[in-house]
Amino acid sequence: GLGMSPSFTTHAPLGVGALLLAGPEARNTHKVAFASPFASISASLISRLGTATSDGKGRREPHTQMEFPLTFCMNSKPCSQLAAIGVRSKRLLGIKNLHIYAVGVYVDGAAAKKALAHQFKSSETEDLAKNQAMFDSLIAADSVEKTVRLVISFGSLKRTQFLDALEERLVPALKEAGESAVLDQFKDQFNSVEFRRGMEITFTSVGNKLVTKVDGESYGAVTNPAFTSALFNIWLGPDSVSPDTKESLGKTLSATLKG
Repeated sequence: GLGMSPSFTTHAPLGVGALLLAGPEARNTHKVAFASPFASISASLISRLGTATSDGKGRREPHTQMEFPLTFCMNSKPCSQLAAIGVRSKRLLGIKNLHIYAVGVYVDGAAAKKALAHQFKSSETEDLAKNQAMFDSLIAADSVEKTVRLVISFGSLKRTQFLDALEERLVPALKEAGESAVLDQFKDQFNSVEFRRGMEITFTSVGNKLVTKVDGESYGAVTNPAFTSALFNIWLGPDSVSPDTKESLGKTLSATLKG
């Protein structure tokens, strides 16, 4: 397998039925292409994400200590770069924050600039960072490869909990688009997956396909723009389940588009 799941020691949270998504992984962590002719995401922007890993080759999400390589390689060359880090948490009985999974978003910075910069020429960077239209354009741009990578930190998370939580967010958008049937196809990809702490799940939008990988192994692809949009909106839409991930991407992407 291409994925490398580092093992981490932390106290296991209470074995409570908690919800939501888990975590993916990347490869070729040492091949960071910062010097493409079209300015990609700069090293200084990436250095603001989370904290440095001990080997300096990745960034760490501070709440879960899960690590994210600086690049994620699927089809685009140079590989997509880390553009956001965050966490998905659930309040438990109103007292304890359970960190369900860490989130990383990877974007082909050069392709994003090429596809999107002209649309937002007149926006100030600060305003653009919070502008939902920028996130919507990123999600809709087939020419820009992007990946949401989840690394599960809540060890007691069950597959059904993860999928139910996703489904809850996906159903309204898919109904509206008349695309409800695709949901089962997506969920079936996880039939043989055993969830555990440190497991990574990646959702990569490449061209018109959404490719699912678990620990670096491909589990299938869905070709349905309405589905891709609904899935990415879970993290990047108006009601994000991980506001820090979205805010982080807003800052990185706006600075990249205006840079």
